[in-house]
Amino acid sequence: MRHLPLFASLHDRRCLVVGGGAVAERRAKLLLEAGARVTVLAPEISPNIEALAAEHDGLALERAPFGGEGVDAYWLVVAASGDPAVNAAVAAAAEKAKRFCNVVDDPERCSFIMPAIVDRDPVTIAIASSGLSPVLSRWVKGLVESLLPQRLGSLADLAGVWRERARAALPDPDQRRRFWERVVNGRVAEQCFGGAVEAAEDTLRRMLEAERTGEDRSEAQGEAWLVGAGPGRPDLITLRGRQLLAAADVVLYDRLAAPELLKFARREAEIVCVGKTPRHKSISQAEINALLVRLVREGKRVCRLKGGDPLVFGRGGEEIEALVEAGLPFQIVPGVSAVEGCAAYAGIPLTLRDRSQAVVIATGHTKDHGAADLASFRPGQTLALYMGVGQYEQIAAELLAAGHSLKTPAAIVERGTTDAQRVIRTSLARLAEARDRFRVSSPALLLVGPTAALAERYAWFAAGRLEVLDGGAGESLARVS
Repeated sequence: MRHLPLFASLHDRRCLVVGGGAVAERRAKLLLEAGARVTVLAPEISPNIEALAAEHDGLALERAPFGGEGVDAYWLVVAASGDPAVNAAVAAAAEKAKRFCNVVDDPERCSFIMPAIVDRDPVTIAIASSGLSPVLSRWVKGLVESLLPQRLGSLADLAGVWRERARAALPDPDQRRRFWERVVNGRVAEQCFGGAVEAAEDTLRRMLEAERTGEDRSEAQGEAWLVGAGPGRPDLITLRGRQLLAAADVVLYDRLAAPELLKFARREAEIVCVGKTPRHKSISQAEINALLVRLVREGKRVCRLKGGDPLVFGRGGEEIEALVEAGLPFQIVPGVSAVEGCAAYAGIPLTLRDRSQAVVIATGHTKDHGAADLASFRPGQTLALYMGVGQYEQIAAELLAAGHSLKTPAAIVERGTTDAQRVIRTSLARLAEARDRFRVSSPALLLVGPTAALAERYAWFAAGRLEVLDGGAGESLARVS
């Protein structure tokens, strides 16, 4: 270990920053966030630092060169002048005054280093590479940021409020440690992370009383988390979704959720596939609802991992209704929907000024497998159709009967956002022909409207797997400058 990590209390303590440019500004902001009273010393000071001083009473400006004196008046010193000679003089003066000094981009002269920081106040995580590679430190910071809940600090605050009460109620240190382990790994933590701090405090109160009296120590009930897994690409899941997936006791996952996501589940978690495959016998929605309710009633934390967004043709509403009817708690974590993901990865704007002003989202079939009612779709809009690959003939016929042109651009996005993505650009007149010629299979999203013609022009992902059966579709949209 080349440096001993320390967390300094700088509240209302004086710190010196030598330098007046962008780097000095960043260092001054960081010290101000820690509550320090900061002096910036430099012959020339940037307008940004001047503006910062106008906003903060704790920032003082001195327009003068560094003279080597007065360093002992400060707790910490930062040399950020951009001039190696000046920085060396600052470091020497700090060493003589026995003050810790950070010299930007000169680790050999530093007596302390500025780490990359993950701030979940009051939880603070510092990451450093002993000054050898700040870029590497920031990369590690990014990984840590992706794993930690944004509201981690609220759990720490709650634990701080209850720390002495827990000590009084549970004098035995081992018992108290086990109690807090259950708090940070259980329902109290998840309620805090979900923003339900009052509910979390009530749960903690009941848990502490049960622990004190020796009653059943299990938490009263579980919780369901309806998590959007995104449209197929595993890195499109939200941070919150990934965090809940990692905390679940049971994962119920759909066929369209990326299998790679399951590696983020706990090793001890029960993993259950509840995906439904078209035209094949599989678990029914009623059976899924019943399973979800049963597991939550058993006290399990259940991550219901659903492809796309849970509430956009994901039947999440039906599962919510079952949980509400049973009086069970749940959270909903939105995901990147198939419409958003497939359109973006196909290079097709859902809306575009002067070309598409609205988006109509529908399914390509109804419960009786007939074509959906598409009468609300108008020229100058984008129609996005889930499912219904087998109904393209009926879909095209209904749109043509409603007055849409034979040349209306259409694009089929098959397995969108994944490494197997394929885009077929065609026209409404040749939609079913394109499906048959290129042997399109589900999952596939159909986009109809003026901007669908841009699939070829704006292709950026898997551009080599773009097929065209045009029939004049491109003629209906002027070249976009």
